[in-house]
Amino acid sequence: MGSPNGYNSYGVKGFNDNDIHITHQITLIGAGYAVTGTQNNWVSYLTGSIYLDSNAFTIQLSGTKILGFDVTGATYQTGSGAINDIDIERSYFGGWINVYGHGWTVTNNVLYGVYVNYWNNCLIQNNFLYAVQYSNQSTVVISNNDFVVNGGNAFYTVSNALIANNVFFYDNPTQYCTSCVFSNNIAYNGSPITMPPAGSTGAGNMTPASLGVFGFTDVTLTNYVNQNQIWSHPWTFKSSSPGHNGGTDGTDCGVNGGSYPMPNVTGATRIPQMTLMNVPAVVPQGGSMNVNFKARDQK
Repeated sequence: MGSPNGYNSYGVKGFNDNDIHITHQITLIGAGYAVTGTQNNWVSYLTGSIYLDSNAFTIQLSGTKILGFDVTGATYQTGSGAINDIDIERSYFGGWINVYGHGWTVTNNVLYGVYVNYWNNCLIQNNFLYAVQYSNQSTVVISNNDFVVNGGNAFYTVSNALIANNVFFYDNPTQYCTSCVFSNNIAYNGSPITMPPAGSTGAGNMTPASLGVFGFTDVTLTNYVNQNQIWSHPWTFKSSSPGHNGGTDGTDCGVNGGSYPMPNVTGATRIPQMTLMNVPAVVPQGGSMNVNFKARDQK
């Protein structure tokens, strides 16, 4: 699983040369998507998509965890039936995460967006993304995300959700979203906007009048960014920014606040990571092979 090349199957059923097809509960742990500080900085690429095979035994899939991968595509379902309690963390998705059951958590990722598909008890928290779409359940929580990718409208066909402590930066949260609760979000769209939007409720939202007042510490951030530029910026607030300690819990709005602050923008997971290994090229017959390595722990 440490290869820099695209994988065919990761030990689960191969679907084609680029995709994987998961048929049972499994925990997949990769090396990350923008690895730094290791001997080779190998990334765990998946050049296709992840297919969840829902069938008469969907309980086998429930509880699956996916961490630390660079996925070019999206998540898809084959078959029908609910696939519950899926956890996707610390990964990069070039496409949409499609939710196919109750109890999904999407945390600490860099992704294009999430199709909730009207399921409930879904948590979308501390991600960099463009949009969340197709959600109507009051048990959907969208919190501490940075909507900073590609620009446009942050929501489409979204209602009844709790939307709290997010950053909306040139990604408009006021369209196609009704009957939601907006709390302590900070939004800047290049011109004044109204928060919460018409048809929704909430309090504590911040709409700075200028980019300077908005207050990113990185002054090069003057508009939305492409998805693969996320790790080129720190995404922190100046102490004078209303987003600093501006969340409902007294922490920063966006990915660096809340209960799951972004641990890194490399995709490194919590398991210890080997950063260097030296193996002798030649070992004499009957001799000993001394292997030296360095490792580091992860948050």
